[in-house]
Amino acid sequence: MTHESTDWDSIWRAPYRPLFFLAGLWALVVPMVWLLPQQLAPDRVEWHSRELVFGMGGAAAGGYLLTALPAWTKRGPVPPAATMIATGLWCAARLTGALSEHLPLIAAAIGVSAYFVFLTSMLICGVVVSGAWDRCWAPLGTGALGINALASIGDGPSPMPLLYAALIVLIGGRAVPAFTRSWLDRAGGGRSLRNRRELSHLAAAGILVATCLHGAWPPVLPGLMLLLSGALLLWQMTEWQILGTRHYPSLFILHVAFAWTPTALILGGLSAILPGQLPADDALHALTMGAMGTMIAAFMMRPAMVRDGQSLILGRTMAGAFSLVSLSALLRISGGWLSKDYFDPVAVAAICWMAGWTLFLVAYFPAMSGPVPRPAFSAALGNKVERGKGITAVEGVSRSAEHQGAGA
Repeated sequence: MTHESTDWDSIWRAPYRPLFFLAGLWALVVPMVWLLPQQLAPDRVEWHSRELVFGMGGAAAGGYLLTALPAWTKRGPVPPAATMIATGLWCAARLTGALSEHLPLIAAAIGVSAYFVFLTSMLICGVVVSGAWDRCWAPLGTGALGINALASIGDGPSPMPLLYAALIVLIGGRAVPAFTRSWLDRAGGGRSLRNRRELSHLAAAGILVATCLHGAWPPVLPGLMLLLSGALLLWQMTEWQILGTRHYPSLFILHVAFAWTPTALILGGLSAILPGQLPADDALHALTMGAMGTMIAAFMMRPAMVRDGQSLILGRTMAGAFSLVSLSALLRISGGWLSKDYFDPVAVAAICWMAGWTLFLVAYFPAMSGPVPRPAFSAALGNKVERGKGITAVEGVSRSAEHQGAGA
């Protein structure tokens, strides 16, 4: 077997490799629809919102959950064939979404939902076989996304990015403080971290209630639920030692990314209660570009970071990518208050977004081949490197809080 074929085969040895790449690529490509003439892209708003939620978000969620699944089930890595199937179904969903108006309804329904059905099936099997019932939220989440994708065919309801907010709360609310606690233990200094997990659970419940009440009357009800959820997350973050993590950039960006979620929820609540004061579009972009965009970028960068002992190094290219994605969200939601005499904040936000994801792809591409690091999302647990079909432990470290929180 040649070196090139070995590198190609290694792409399928970890689900995050192709799916994270596709998530970053789609985040870059989707906004380009606004550069096309109106007659070539009549439904630009609907298409780009659907593809960012189900395309970019779907690939990122699938890459993370399938990579984390073996740690939850205490079994071996996901087979390369499963990664190939997931990747193929994701690509089929993108093609189906573009051609849905020209396909029979049953074909369109199967095409847009098959990827999430496959993810949900994989996660259900893992949870049931291993008895990891505390992870049952994962298949419930992907199942809900599949139902939403199915319902959005044709003139169906718009995508519900609030479902991703719930996933961010459940995943990030566990992983970010776990990563932080592990770093604090290594750094010493007597600093402690307290994580009130019940607050993130209550916040996730509030988000789901607000999602179910979407479109209900009066709109103040879902608005109040979003405000409550955002306040609970801010309360939870107060004891996460956020400022101290500025000395560890790869961890600090996770805190910045997670902070976008309560911000977006509070803005969403205010826009529902006071629609005349805060446009709904600003709150929506705080959730999609801010919360989803930054958290997806921060998590997807971790497997591609250079490992220095038990630390992950945030390179300049990745730092630039994260900064541009964050800046794009800030510009987009503050466009209504910025002067348009010298520049168009919406256009500049789009440029920053696309530039940020271009830098992400440049930094991420080298991680598509070669040995697979285990665990994928941290360097604090043994620095195991998968070579071929086996796994070689370079440095053995016992199971830590970081592993329990990240699950990968």
